[in-house]
Amino acid sequence: MNKTALRSAILILVAASLGACATSSATKPANPQVLAKLHAIDKTKATIVVYRPREYLGAALRPTVVLDGKDLVNIGNGKVFVASLSPGHHTFEMDDKKSGTTVDLKPGEDVYLKIEIVPGFWKGGGKMTQVAPQQGNYEATRLDLIELKEIEDARFR
Repeated sequence: MNKTALRSAILILVAASLGACATSSATKPANPQVLAKLHAIDKTKATIVVYRPREYLGAALRPTVVLDGKDLVNIGNGKVFVASLSPGHHTFEMDDKKSGTTVDLKPGEDVYLKIEIVPGFWKGGGKMTQVAPQQGNYEATRLDLIELKEIEDARFR
């Protein structure tokens, strides 16, 4: 095979692989189950939304989110947890204590906590970031609801 034919074959392969990556650009619609869960929250309480975007990195990991020192939920890949929480001061953190946030919740307030996987020496861990409600709502409503067996704190099942 001559050099020109080889170059053409390589260019075709590269273009085909880039085209395959671009086909997933369509926006996924909001999940009706997640929207229903969000709208069902009593507005005298605050809404807490913990979510983890779907990613290949650490797909099998399920880091645990801790609420006020007690295990709350194991958050899997592409999952969202929605719950009502009493107004007041609360602390959210990852089980490895490397990231978290404190919030003073008010009635009717929505708080979105995004969980991302961070590579580690033996295994990855979760990193928590509080995001703006507009961003969190857009991202979280396109995911799947968490299974009940992943909710550690029975008060939220």
